[in-house]
Amino acid sequence: MMRILRKFLIATSLGAGLGLVALAGFFPVLRGAICPGCYGLERAAPGVYVEASMPPAARAALLAQLGASRAQIAAFYGPPKAHLRILACETRRCDRRLGGRGAAAVTYSLGPVSVVRLAPRGLSQTILTHELAHTETHARLGVTGQIRGRLPTWMDEGLSVLISDDPRYLGPGTGPARCLRTPRADLPSSAFDWAPLAARETWLYAEAACAVLHWADAHGGLAALRTRLESGARFP
Repeated sequence: MMRILRKFLIATSLGAGLGLVALAGFFPVLRGAICPGCYGLERAAPGVYVEASMPPAARAALLAQLGASRAQIAAFYGPPKAHLRILACETRRCDRRLGGRGAAAVTYSLGPVSVVRLAPRGLSQTILTHELAHTETHARLGVTGQIRGRLPTWMDEGLSVLISDDPRYLGPGTGPARCLRTPRADLPSSAFDWAPLAARETWLYAEAACAVLHWADAHGGLAALRTRLESGARFP
C-alpha cells in the first residue's frame, strides 16, 4: 500500500512540476517572477521587484503606496495569507517583455501563491490595492475553491473595487447608495468571460461592485461575505 502511495505522490508531484513549467513557458510574467534579473528587474524590497532603471524617488513612492495598500487590505481581511511577488515596470517596453498587453495590472494566482504585474499606469495605490485584494481573496479561497469557482469572478472583482475604495466605480455614502451603475443580470462568473468584456466595458467594474453591495445588504454586510469566504461556503 505504501509503495502505491509513494508512486502516486511522485506522479502527482511530477505532473504539478511539468504543469508549472508549461505555465512558465506560456506566461512571461511567471518566468519573470522566477528570474527577475532575466527581465531587467531588481529587488526593491522583500517580494518586490522593479525595473532596474526606476529612479530612487519612484521606488520610494511605490513602496509607500504598497504599505498603504497593505494596511487598507488588513483593515478588511486581517493578517495577510498570500505569498506573492510584485513585478513593477516603469516603461511600456518592460511591461511588454513581461507579457503586458495594455492592462494597468494583472494578478496571476493559484490559492495562496500570487504574482502581480504592474504596468506603468498601474503604479497607483488604488490599482495596487485592487490587485493585492485579489491575492488575499484567492489565498482564502484556496486552490480547490479557486479552481471550482466557489467565488464567481464578478464577485471577486466587485469585492476588490470595494476594498480599494475605487472612486472611478463607487460613489459616496454607504451600502447600495454607492452604486454608480445598475448591474446586469448576467454578470460574468468566469475569468474567461470577464476579461474580454471588461476590456471593452470598463463600467463592468462598477456593476460588479454594485452587485456585491446589494448582496452584502441582503446577507448581513461585507463582514458576512468575509466570514463565508473563510468558512469555505460557496457564493453567491
